[in-house]
Amino acid sequence: RLMEAYGTIPLDRYDYKYWLVIQTLYDQQNKMFKEETHSVEHRIVSIHQPHVRPIVRGKSNANVEFGAKIQVSLMNGYAFLDDLQWEAFNEGTRLEMTIDNFKRRFGCYPKVVMADKIYCNRQNRAWLKTNGIELRAKPLGRPPAVKTEHVSPGERNPIEGKFGQAKTAYGLNRIMARLQETSESWIATIILVLNLVKLPGE
Repeated sequence: RLMEAYGTIPLDRYDYKYWLVIQTLYDQQNKMFKEETHSVEHRIVSIHQPHVRPIVRGKSNANVEFGAKIQVSLMNGYAFLDDLQWEAFNEGTRLEMTIDNFKRRFGCYPKVVMADKIYCNRQNRAWLKTNGIELRAKPLGRPPAVKTEHVSPGERNPIEGKFGQAKTAYGLNRIMARLQETSESWIATIILVLNLVKLPGE
């Protein structure tokens, strides 16, 4: 009501941004209170970083994490940042996009794709088969009934090791930037550094 008394907004752009965020935050909390629920779409968890969302991970030491969710592909040891979102997303829906990115970069589809179980749904398997791409992953069906070889645990180590390197050596799990654009640049720069440190070994 005080703001309505002014002919022009009396706040600078930083305070005005906080004012808008706080109003949205209040509306979300009020909605959850009235509906007696504990979740709301695009929930704000930080006034200073309204773009950050809670992402349920289901880990024993951290059931919920906060920050960007990224999807990275690996080609001959080089990492490519295929997707970065602040909202939670299902990685399984990103497989076609990731392989299309590969084709855009290298001019052809890969011969073989190694992927986690979440990517290996029937729709993705059918799409890969249609495009002549071999999937190295655990087959569908009961293990005794399946005789074809699938990806071994060791073959997934490179991508997991790349994430470990990014977190331990370059602080991928400790992004301290406040602004969304700065955080995204920070994350992309870490992926770039991972590739730069690999170059001397080529």
